[in-house]
Amino acid sequence: MNDAHPGLTHVLAPEAAHLSPLDHFVTATGLRVSYYALPLEQVPVDFFADPDGAWSYEVLSRAAGFASQPGVAIGALTAAFNGHPDGAAVVTLNAATRPYVAIIECPIAYTYTEATEIRASSAA
Repeated sequence: MNDAHPGLTHVLAPEAAHLSPLDHFVTATGLRVSYYALPLEQVPVDFFADPDGAWSYEVLSRAAGFASQPGVAIGALTAAFNGHPDGAAVVTLNAATRPYVAIIECPIAYTYTEATEIRASSAA
């Protein structure tokens, strides 16, 4: 409640609000995992989109700690959220009684190219 204006509730803008994760760590393979206890409706996520970076369903569900649980859903952030970039993975359980969300920033996918392949393609 706002003391200067009774009856007016103060709401932080999404970019001003900062939620503290329950836990945050980086896996040996470079996944940056942050756990939050919040309703999924507060996270800008698209479950039809694929997260950016190098990942698999099994790797993300294991990193989130949900690998042995049924109903794991994986999507991607549609906008930057709480310091996480647009496109980071959002991993959650399809259960209203467990409002836990893991946001995982995946390493960028890249492959090395042999110097001979580069010379061959530039000569063409």
